[in-house]
Amino acid sequence: MTESSYSAEKTDHINPEVRDYVAAKLYSLQQARRDVRNNTTLGDLLLPRNPYYLRATRKAPWELVQCCLDNYLMSVDENLFASFLSDFATFLARRGQQLSETGVMLELFPLDDLPLRFELEEEYVRLYNRLTYQFYEDCCDEDSRVDWEKLTRFISNSGAQDLVQGNADGLA
Repeated sequence: MTESSYSAEKTDHINPEVRDYVAAKLYSLQQARRDVRNNTTLGDLLLPRNPYYLRATRKAPWELVQCCLDNYLMSVDENLFASFLSDFATFLARRGQQLSETGVMLELFPLDDLPLRFELEEEYVRLYNRLTYQFYEDCCDEDSRVDWEKLTRFISNSGAQDLVQGNADGLA
């Protein structure tokens, strides 16, 4: 039995309208995840961070970037997925439908989608490398140690730029 026939067989009992809705929304969800990975900046990672807390962790520069990046992406993915589930619940409620059995949602997700998993891992590596390089350039000294004054200034300047941008967006 091929993988695609197995997937189709597993979801045959699901309303086709529901299956089509989820398939379309999953594509949008994955595209949103890709967009985040392509547009994330070092400021996105560091702005909400307290530089004194970061210093207390006693991590190497690359570890700081990895930790902040992992936390940031996890938070973004949780928000995207929560929005997806909220939209899905609204879709079902408007049609007066319910999930007929526990686990139906899991059957709709491509849990074994290796190409997608590899693509997201490659995007993560590219993002991690780009942000690590920028971190060393903007927040480290010539010996590749964290320059805490530079890091604090970077966080403060990123916050000020976001505040100004937010005010400008509010006036537009």
